[in-house]
Parts: sequence; structure tokens; C-alpha cells
Amino acid sequence: MTSPLDNGILLLLLKVYGAMILLGPVLLRIQFRFKAKLNPQLVPVESLPPDVRQFMALRVKSIVDLGFEPVGYVNLGNMTTNTGSFMALFSNSRTLEWADVSVVKSATKMAGYIEFITRCSNDAQVDTNTNSIAPVLFPSPSYHVFRFPQVQDAFTLYRAHRMLVQQSTGGSKPELPPRGQELAELKRRLERYGPRQQERGYMYLDGAGEYFRLTWKGAILGAWRSIWPVSLVRRWWMRSRSEDQLRSMGVAQYRPT
Repeated sequence: MTSPLDNGILLLLLKVYGAMILLGPVLLRIQFRFKAKLNPQLVPVESLPPDVRQFMALRVKSIVDLGFEPVGYVNLGNMTTNTGSFMALFSNSRTLEWADVSVVKSATKMAGYIEFITRCSNDAQVDTNTNSIAPVLFPSPSYHVFRFPQVQDAFTLYRAHRMLVQQSTGGSKPELPPRGQELAELKRRLERYGPRQQERGYMYLDGAGEYFRLTWKGAILGAWRSIWPVSLVRRWWMRSRSEDQLRSMGVAQYRPT
């Protein structure tokens, strides 16, 4: 038999959850900022935070072993509110592809992943990475992003990337900027994010032209997709779908680093 105390706790939990649903979009809309203009800077590896350097170390070597040449370590600054973003950037002049180890760090946590990027002359782009966070806003139809958080080594991820490029771009020719223009191309590529979200009604450029902020549509979508248990279901779905993709490509076996 249910006690009055149990009913009271359940009612309290429902009220708290309801408050999260209602207040989550409000708080996210107030807090979120994405810089409209970025200023990526090449920096010495010694200037990176120690935990960022440690995360990058083995992953950098595994990408170099695949034939990619280091462009350098990049400090991207505060792309979003209360975070610092860092990148070890690589290019491959033979295959005309990018690779990077990306890390986003806040005061309380750090998240990172490796990725391979192929951008084609028709502006189609394929990004294959190990990011475990499911996207919350609108994906561009010409920007194909494949997330494989269960893949633990660069070799397997790159093998999957090459297959996905063939499937997604129809044999279009990849592009790389001239040597020495890598940071300019990186800046251009990253700064596309805000305008593309604005086109779909998820963000808008503030009056000063400094930050992209969330519209109510973007804030509601972002907050509700991030709340429990929706976030867990979306993460499970992303992982399950990526498992199926790997299996269908014959890349179901992967090696730990």
C-alpha cells in the first residue's frame, strides 16, 4: 500500500521535473552564447592546460602514423559561454583531408574527441568523429556528421571515414587550402555554424554582431533534448545507429589505443 510519504515524494519529483522542463529553455537562452567571429591562434603545446595535453598526446601520434602532417596546436578561445576550446590540427596533402584532436574544457569538466574531415569543391563536407554527445540543433544537409563514440583508435575511425566519404559525396574532389592558410580555412569553417543555425531559426545574431544567441525555438529544442531521460535515449539511439553503420561497412571490429 502506498504511503502518504511516497505520494508526497512522487509529487515533489514531478514538480521538480516540470520546473526543469519549463525553466530549462529560459536558463539556456539566457546563458548560451556562440562567438560570431573567432580568432584561432597557433600556440606551443606547453601553453595548453596539462589535462588537455595529456588527452591529446597518444591521439596525436596515432593520427601522424596515418600520414597526416601536424599543422600545430590551436587555441580557439571561448567559442561558447564559459568554455575554452583547443585543437591539434593536421592536414594530409596526399588525400586532401583534415584531421584533428578537439578538446572543450570548462571549470568543472573536459570533453574531447578525434575527427577526420573531407570538404569537397561542391561544399559538401563529411566529418567522422568519436564525439559522444548527440547534436541538439539543426544539421546542415551538405554537412554530413557521423559520430562513433565506441571507436577507440584513429585507424578504425579513418577507415570508416574513407567509406563514408565515398557514400556521401559521390566522388566529388576534396579540397585543402594552400599551405599557410590552414587557420584561415579553419576559421571560415567554424564560423559557418552560427549563420547555418540562424537560417533554420535556431539562433540569431545579437545587435552588436558579436554573438549568436538562441531563439526560443533553439532554446526549447536544446534544453528538452538535453534533459533526462531524453538525453539518455538519444545517446543510446546514436550509439545503436553507429554500431549498425560500422557493421554494414565491415568495420565492426576496433582496437583500443
